[in-house]
Amino acid sequence: MAKILVADDHRANRDALGALLEAAGHYVVTAPDGEKALMLAHEHQPELVISDVLMPQMDGYELTRRLKLEPATAGMSVMFYTAYFGGQDAKQLAQALGVARVLVKPSDNDVILRAVDEVLSARTPATTADATLDLDRDHLRLMVDQLLEKTSALEAQQKRVERLNRTLAMLSSVNALIVRADERQALLEEACRIAVEKGGFRLAAVGLADRNRRLTLAARAGEGTPERELERLRLGTHPVIWNDATAGSFVALPLIVNDEAVGVLLLYAKVRDFFDEEEMRLLHELAGDISFALHHLAQKATMDYLAYHDSLTDLPNRSLFTDRMTQALNAARREKRFAAAIFLDVERFRMVNETFGRKAGDDLLRTIGARLRTAAREQDTVARIGADHFAIAMAPFDRPGDTTHWMMERLDQAFARAIQIDGVELRVNLKAGIAVFPADGESTESVCANAETALNKTKQENQRYLFYAPEMNARVAESLAMENRLRRALEEGRLALHYQPKIDVKSGRIAGLEALIRWTDPELGAVPPAKFVGLLEETGMILLAGRWAFRQAAKDIQHWRSLGMAVPRVAVNVSAIQLRQKDFVDSVLEAVAGEGSQLIDLEITESVLVEDIEESTRKLQTLRRTGIEVSVDDFGTGYCSLSYLARLPVDTLKIDRSFVVRMREAGYPRNIVAMIVSLAHTLGLKVVAEGVEEDAQVRLLRELGCDQIQGFYVSAAVPAPQVGQLLRPEADATLRRRIAAA
Repeated sequence: MAKILVADDHRANRDALGALLEAAGHYVVTAPDGEKALMLAHEHQPELVISDVLMPQMDGYELTRRLKLEPATAGMSVMFYTAYFGGQDAKQLAQALGVARVLVKPSDNDVILRAVDEVLSARTPATTADATLDLDRDHLRLMVDQLLEKTSALEAQQKRVERLNRTLAMLSSVNALIVRADERQALLEEACRIAVEKGGFRLAAVGLADRNRRLTLAARAGEGTPERELERLRLGTHPVIWNDATAGSFVALPLIVNDEAVGVLLLYAKVRDFFDEEEMRLLHELAGDISFALHHLAQKATMDYLAYHDSLTDLPNRSLFTDRMTQALNAARREKRFAAAIFLDVERFRMVNETFGRKAGDDLLRTIGARLRTAAREQDTVARIGADHFAIAMAPFDRPGDTTHWMMERLDQAFARAIQIDGVELRVNLKAGIAVFPADGESTESVCANAETALNKTKQENQRYLFYAPEMNARVAESLAMENRLRRALEEGRLALHYQPKIDVKSGRIAGLEALIRWTDPELGAVPPAKFVGLLEETGMILLAGRWAFRQAAKDIQHWRSLGMAVPRVAVNVSAIQLRQKDFVDSVLEAVAGEGSQLIDLEITESVLVEDIEESTRKLQTLRRTGIEVSVDDFGTGYCSLSYLARLPVDTLKIDRSFVVRMREAGYPRNIVAMIVSLAHTLGLKVVAEGVEEDAQVRLLRELGCDQIQGFYVSAAVPAPQVGQLLRPEADATLRRRIAAA
């Protein structure tokens, strides 16, 4: 193999060519310029010198001339391997100097090796160049031409690099913008500004598609009128490039979100055919980044909207309502005006859900929300803050009395018309509680809490609306204290069952007992049932108390029987919350399991039974099959129709005391009692009259055919240890004589 000298001022070129030749088996020496190459040629005597043309200190032509002029090196073959070599003059000068071959950079490896082999094979004896040949002038002219060529190429390359660097800087700035941008319009405007200032474009604009897929200008920066160009464009998924009539060029890059074009990025450069392949590769990336940002901001906007709006009615939710209420209070405080919170409750909404289904309930809520928006002022905020609860944050106003009453009149007008749901007309009634800033609170929390307190009071007193009054909170505080006492009483076993007898009107014997929960507090003493039974239901404690009542009644029955007493059937009251529980049947059967359970009955108010007639019927039928009887309490005060009554699995109707008290008055009350007794007997049911206190009532009830009576006429409710006295034979005889004498 041959010894080869490589001369090139670029180290990377020297190393690459040297490695290639060494791999082919040649011995390689390298030099960084012509002078060093000349010295190494004398030292190593290579068979072949491969030289670049343009090198500092001594170029390739001068190196070749020196090699050919000196006898010691004249026999060395020379090849040029250069990027700048063109024109007939260059070829003639190379031939005149004795250059064996010229290769233009870059060349494939096999081309280089083949040329080296051919030059080495064709080597001829050394000849000295003709001394009379004046090569200096031609050499100088040729070197100037090639330097100019290299300079032009370098300038073009530098411009290209500068242009791409501007595009990269623009891309980097837009990416940094995307990280911090949180609003679409600001993102688009800033991206256009960056494209002009950092990217060097004369014009940058973004057009977004409207519903008709037409492009409308969303943002712009720079000089020119992009509207005309956007009007000409058709929205698509591929970029469009065109030159204009004033020596410039446009590109329209599609902005694609979820595989669909949503707009274009329009760029204008003051150079024709500006957008080459390299530029377009970067601009594609830019358009992709802006598309990603649009998608991200759209998703964020959707998530933000859902976080602060009710998905069913599209109204603000409680969080946004609280924020708007705070804004209203701040504005009212600055302007020294008033603001208000109105909390609203839809009456009997649950019955709509149960009767017509959840879809109908959802439709109703949407319609209610729409009507509330119509009734409120434009500056007010209507929100849905609960399942069937709405609220209005009233922006600042001047006359609190006039404005709030005007608002309530607007609400009345909005709901004066019935709402059509599934072909059925529904009349919607709203209850409202109103709190006014600053009289009813200085903060959002206090104003809203007081409005809710007023709403609760409105529902308790069955009013249409009430303004907050300070004494309402005093009652709330009292209720909370009572709730805590009651909870402790339940946990510590301080509740008790008292029993009131029911008497057979004909025989005068005790026909049954009603178990009633009583509570004696260590500090308050005996607490009236009216003060705590409703609280048990409101707090859900009735579920625990109800199970306890069933178990305690079964234990008392078992105890009385162990004493040899003839124990009648014992009825335990059941609330609406208990009956609605899915495990109601199982919880009753579990609580009364054991001896004494066969004497347990249920008492359920009429209104509770008809809340969900189908489910109530199913549960009560299951219990009746186990021997438990069912009484309908407070009959005549609810909404039970004859068709419902015939379907319900009940055994006894209890006439409400309000009819019994007025029964001595001729006419309506007495006729009602007579009708209930007749209806019950027709259906095969027993009748019990509640609240009996006088002989005259006993006589009249007996004449009307009532089966049993209950009330203070016989006995108040007594603790379990005293029931034995009522069940003694002598007490029974006394009671029979009294009933017979009435």
